[in-house]
Amino acid sequence: MVKQSYQEKKTVEIKRLVKDKIAVVELYGEIYFSDDVGSIIKRDVEYYVSKIEQYFKRKDVKGLLLKINSPGGSVAAVQRLYNKIVKLKDIYKKPIVCYVPELCASGGYYVAVACDKIICAEGSVVGSVGVLLQVGNINALLKKIGINIEVIKSSKYKDMGSIFREMLPEERQMFEHLVNSVYEQFIDVIVKGRKLTKEQVMKFADGRIFIAKDAVQLQMIDSTGDEDTAIEELKLMAGIKGEVEILKEKIGFFDLLRRGITEMYRKQNMFLEKFGEKKFRLEYIFE
Repeated sequence: MVKQSYQEKKTVEIKRLVKDKIAVVELYGEIYFSDDVGSIIKRDVEYYVSKIEQYFKRKDVKGLLLKINSPGGSVAAVQRLYNKIVKLKDIYKKPIVCYVPELCASGGYYVAVACDKIICAEGSVVGSVGVLLQVGNINALLKKIGINIEVIKSSKYKDMGSIFREMLPEERQMFEHLVNSVYEQFIDVIVKGRKLTKEQVMKFADGRIFIAKDAVQLQMIDSTGDEDTAIEELKLMAGIKGEVEILKEKIGFFDLLRRGITEMYRKQNMFLEKFGEKKFRLEYIFE
């Protein structure tokens, strides 16, 4: 019988002490690129891209749990996060499971289909597959209060989407083309991610939201359960047996403050965001 050296014994002991790890990333709220509100108040999409990439690169992290509670966000930001997850999965060959505690709508669902499996709490809602483009028109209001806006432009459609005039019929057609184009992109990623036919996807891709059990029947998600259910599924996919260490960000005072301020900002600026101050953008959003 060959005796182990002291160093070999220590190596075995260390390996026994080191647990496989699962990282939890919580995607909370709307998904956008940073704006004038600043990252101190709310986290933008690049924060989540960076955090997910960091965990994929760690050798001791065997899988990721993406906990989504989001109504969606801008098309560009949502697609940025979706594409990053797909790319990282391909490079590092690690499983990623999405867990939904409450809401996974529109752009939130777009991101979720990048994951290997989607597990939702029984009372959660999923769906709102579609695209939203909102263009205000305050021309009638301005006329009532005697304000006239003069616009000097280089070409016919340069002020397309202006809140100061009626939309032209051909402009509506252009906007509809934009909306339909990014809607088709949404359908394509669901077909690919959920391994469904387009006909199956079109049964739920009409803007409706669904309770989790109905979403299972439509194959929008894989199953219902709690966060522990999702972690056990992830352990199975990652080939982890026994104990596992869960890496979670600690929720501190400033995280709670950030969430509160973000929600207050969203509610107080709802009108201004729709009429004037909001930058023109297509959105995968549930409102």
